[in-house]
Amino acid sequence: MNESRSNDTPIAGTLPLLDRVDATHDLMRYWLGELQSLVNHMEDRGWDTWARDHARSVIDFFSHTARQHHIDVDRQVCPLITGRGDASLETSVDRLRQDQSWLEENWREVLAQLQPVAEGFGGYDIDMLRHAADVYAALLLEHLALEQSAVFPAARASANTQMQAMEMRRGNAQLSAAA
Repeated sequence: MNESRSNDTPIAGTLPLLDRVDATHDLMRYWLGELQSLVNHMEDRGWDTWARDHARSVIDFFSHTARQHHIDVDRQVCPLITGRGDASLETSVDRLRQDQSWLEENWREVLAQLQPVAEGFGGYDIDMLRHAADVYAALLLEHLALEQSAVFPAARASANTQMQAMEMRRGNAQLSAAA
C-alpha cells in the first residue's frame, strides 16, 4: 500500500475518483457508528444473532471498502501532490501512509474479537473489543480529517491545474492544425 508511483496519474479520471473517495468518508463514519452500536449491543445483551449478522457487515465494510479506499488514495491521489516541493503536503502524505499501517494493525485487533462473533462462536473479550474499537475509531477519524483538510483539497487543485493545462494544449494544437 505504501508503494510510490510517479506523477503519471491519468488526470481525466481523477476528479470523479476524488469525489468517490471523498464520499467513502461518509460511509466510514457511518460504519464506525455501526461498530460502536455493535460493541454497545454486545456489552448490554451479549452475543446473539443480531450481533453475529452485524459483525459480518462491519467486517465486510472495513475489510474491503475501507482497505480499498486507502489503496486508492495511496496510488491515485497522493501522486497528484507528492514530489512538487511542498514540504507540508509531503509530511501529510507520509503521515497518511503511516496511519494506514497503524489502521491496518488496529483493524486486526478489532477483527480478532469480531471474527468469532461473525462466525457464530461468540468467543470475544468485550473489554478488548471496546478498547480496540475506540482506538480504531479515533485513529480513523483523525486520518479522514487529514485527508479532507490537506490532501484532498491539494489533489483537487493539482488535478484542476493539470486539466486546464491539458485543455490549453489541446486548444493550441487545434488552432495550429486549423492554420
